[in-house]
Amino acid sequence: MSTEEPTILTRGLPVWVVRTTVAVAIVAIGVLLAAQGVSGVLLGILGLVGTLCVLVPASPAPAMVIIATAGSVALVAPDPLAVGVLALLPLVHVVHIGSAVAAVIPGTARIHLAALRPAMIRFVVVQLGTFALAGVAAIVPNATTPTVFEAAGLLGAALLALIAARLIMKRPL
Repeated sequence: MSTEEPTILTRGLPVWVVRTTVAVAIVAIGVLLAAQGVSGVLLGILGLVGTLCVLVPASPAPAMVIIATAGSVALVAPDPLAVGVLALLPLVHVVHIGSAVAAVIPGTARIHLAALRPAMIRFVVVQLGTFALAGVAAIVPNATTPTVFEAAGLLGAALLALIAARLIMKRPL
């Protein structure tokens, strides 16, 4: 028998709030890409695909927004660790998660913030890890790494992947 207190739910938020959040993230992505020099044609395509994200979230449109954003930044951004580029990371993540949530909830339903708690926790954890990696990349010197060290790093990464795979599959080494 459970001793937990029952959760009292409020009316919740309409699902259009999630879709509006996705739309705002897509507009912010467009503004950041325009500030970095992306052409009007690509921004127009992003706008059309972004509209599809909001109207039909269970489509390939969110993935296309993420791919288009990454491709555009790769082509025009002079510094991959610039603030404008790093600001795109949480925005495309919001598009991804928001579209996923909007895809599984009927358009007339209401959603409680408590139901979004696991997704929000994962969002924060992923963003912390991403920005930690960006911080490490920022302090790594730009000099050429000797081949021996690169080979050792690759072997070490392969060994870690093997150990992780074994742990995930719950088999001893």
